[in-house]
Amino acid sequence: MKKSIVTLLMIIAFAASSSTASAGWFGAKFGAAPSLTLFGQTLTVPVPSVVLGAAAGTSVSGSASTSGASVSLPFIKVGVKTPKLTVGVPGAKVSVTAGGIKKASAEADKKSTAKKKRKK
Repeated sequence: MKKSIVTLLMIIAFAASSSTASAGWFGAKFGAAPSLTLFGQTLTVPVPSVVLGAAAGTSVSGSASTSGASVSLPFIKVGVKTPKLTVGVPGAKVSVTAGGIKKASAEADKKSTAKKKRKK
């Protein structure tokens, strides 16, 4: 019993001391574009949009592109955007989507730079 308590306390102390080293490695965001971050790599999967009623329209149409797809029937409209995977190390991240591979947004780079400045 004593041995398991000591082991548990050591694990808690290790986790508490290493939390600053893994900042930004793990996380999740919820909203219009929920994302999950594991080991610094982020997967973003936008929530599909659904419109019912007269606001959806009364015609039949559909479209698909590298950014997503949309289907419209009388009084029903559904839109889905493609997911995005952001991989790399801070300062050198790329975004992988159905549209291709691009350098990650400057906004994400600014956030990682701001975190580094706060740590110092």
